[in-house]
Amino acid sequence: MRSDTIRLLNLLQLLSEIAIAVGYLLGLIPFVYLWSCAWVIPLVFVNLVFAILTNNGTTMKSIINIIMAFLSFIPVAGYVFRIVGIVISGLNIAALSRERGRRY
Repeated sequence: MRSDTIRLLNLLQLLSEIAIAVGYLLGLIPFVYLWSCAWVIPLVFVNLVFAILTNNGTTMKSIINIIMAFLSFIPVAGYVFRIVGIVISGLNIAALSRERGRRY
């Protein structure tokens, strides 16, 4: 894949990872996750595709984030999974930021 394409995919993954983290963060407000999951769940799958295509080292964390997105629906315990999702998204954001700085 061309470096321009990889750079664009990494940027798109970074932006969608930020949106996922915001969705999890909003989900800490009672009943708001039912609204924010409308973009969190599709974006975690999109991030997995980006991670596989770019091979940027975030694939495993993206798979875990998919699991966290669905486990976040569990009443009361879902808050723990949302917090874990925020942490995983933060780790992915840090990894993608380092990747952008190192490669380009």
